[in-house]
Amino acid sequence: MASNQASQIYPAPSGKQHTIGRVIELLKPEFPDLSPSKVRFLEEQGLIAPFRTASGYRKYSDQHIERIRLVLELQRDKFLPLKVIRTYLEDLDAGKQPALPNETRRPSVNTKFKKIELIAETGINETLLAEAQLHKLIGVEPFVFSDIEIARALMNLQRFGIAPRHLRGIKTAADRDLGLIQGVIATIKKQRDPAAKSRAAQYANEIEADFALIRSEIIRSVIDLID
Repeated sequence: MASNQASQIYPAPSGKQHTIGRVIELLKPEFPDLSPSKVRFLEEQGLIAPFRTASGYRKYSDQHIERIRLVLELQRDKFLPLKVIRTYLEDLDAGKQPALPNETRRPSVNTKFKKIELIAETGINETLLAEAQLHKLIGVEPFVFSDIEIARALMNLQRFGIAPRHLRGIKTAADRDLGLIQGVIATIKKQRDPAAKSRAAQYANEIEADFALIRSEIIRSVIDLID
């Protein structure tokens, strides 16, 4: 299991450096689903910061690899979301000795929530909920966990004057992305191989991670220009 010592996750300024391919090779036995896109996604989320060569290629130290291993273990073994892991790592980097975050688990897709539970969990009001449902951002009762997460995000976006009607483009883009993903995995799901379903889910997650990375980088490229 991952160590709680900050010294093991500090990036080293010198020493042996590895390509992203070598990182995958070293960690693949422990994390069979690991891919270059997953590693790049962890970087985009601020969890790791590889070195860059003069040509822009990523290079990873042994300490980077230990940091990636720690992140993946916390995801796999404690079901922690990346934002919780990032806070934990930031505390370690600051020289603190934080306790490991409490275990959390995303509810099963079969878990359903009543309207009163959705409101209690997120604080969303009837008007905002109705608008979100009108624009098909949130489903109808019984709700699923994704509805709760979206409701929380909508509540936060209200602070900036962003309403569900402003997010129609996101919904359209998400539907288009889902169409692309379903097109890729459709033939895989038809295979009689017992592992086909798991492989389809893995590919879907990898594609989604790459989509998320591209969207984030497009937006980030503009945000970086803000003085």
